[in-house]
Amino acid sequence: MSRPETTYARAPGSGRAFADVLCAVDGTRRSYTAVEQAAVLAGPTGRLTLMAVTAVAGAGAYRSAAIDPKRVNWILDRAAQIAERAGVDCERVVDPGGPPSAEILRAASAHELLALGAPAMSWLGGALVGDVAFETMKSFTTPLLMARPPEAARPFAERILVASDALEESDRVVELAGRLAFEQGSSVVLVHGGADSPELPARLQAQAHELELLLPARSEALLEPAGAREAILDAARSREASLIVIGSRRRSSEHALGSVSRRIVHDAPCSVLLVPPEDPPR
Repeated sequence: MSRPETTYARAPGSGRAFADVLCAVDGTRRSYTAVEQAAVLAGPTGRLTLMAVTAVAGAGAYRSAAIDPKRVNWILDRAAQIAERAGVDCERVVDPGGPPSAEILRAASAHELLALGAPAMSWLGGALVGDVAFETMKSFTTPLLMARPPEAARPFAERILVASDALEESDRVVELAGRLAFEQGSSVVLVHGGADSPELPARLQAQAHELELLLPARSEALLEPAGAREAILDAARSREASLIVIGSRRRSSEHALGSVSRRIVHDAPCSVLLVPPEDPPR
């Protein structure tokens, strides 16, 4: 059987995959982790925009804010220090609007990557209380990094795990993972769950072949009989991945809550990079 034709195994050019990153910061440890990891992806020639959404509403005794305006400069100063230590230029933006998820998504459309701290609560908890990260996942159109420190003592993006469902859309996801690994000098594990045969499907064969051409001796492919979610999480732990790259299928809001990619974000032992559909519905 002939392999599907792919074109992404050429060595990337001088430009970074994500040279222009929006980092939403709120003073939590995970949001600062997002700045650290975004700086790694942007590199010394990239740029970070540090955004704090205060979401001020009401007046007088009825005035409220998602982030206390008195703290916002301190939060942005700390985030800027992280970027400066990494040698990456940054600028600061304070947005008084709201709700935070809507303001963040609006701003993200002008950038190549949006970086947030991963949800701190359970998948169900995020659905019930409207967690900002959870709400952002529902309708993002810019690649989205959900950052958390890896459980294993491995530098960020040193070992990348990319999930493929062997459909055409997954070519873009694997291409991006390969490009990031090339930039970072990292290794890549390609994993496919729910396999009913020990042989790689044709598209996975092509993806694995292209990764090997791009990253000689630094890539491997795993075919797992477990369901997609279990296969991805098990592989991330057994291979000590420090970044998972996975595509997100756009569905109606009810189905989106239970999608594999969103569950992975909540349960993963490391950061997750979500890749939106190429042509998201309007």
